[in-house]
Amino acid sequence: MNLFPELPEELSPRLKWMKAKNIHTMKAKDGKWIAYKSETQHHYTHEEEADAVVGLAKKLKIRIWNE
Repeated sequence: MNLFPELPEELSPRLKWMKAKNIHTMKAKDGKWIAYKSETQHHYTHEEEADAVVGLAKKLKIRIWNE
C-alpha cells in the first residue's frame, strides 16, 4: 500500500545507476544474489545483493554509483 500515491517514486542512487547500466539482480534458489547485465552473459554471485552488484561492476570495469 502506498501512503502517498500522488508523490513520484524516488529511486535510490544505486537503483538509478543499475537502471542506467541495465543491471538487474535476482535471488537464486540457494539464497545467494545474482547480479547480471541484460543482453550479455556477464554475471556475479554473492551472499549480499549490493556486493553482487559491486562485484559485477568490477568485473565489467565500470564505476559504481558512489564513485
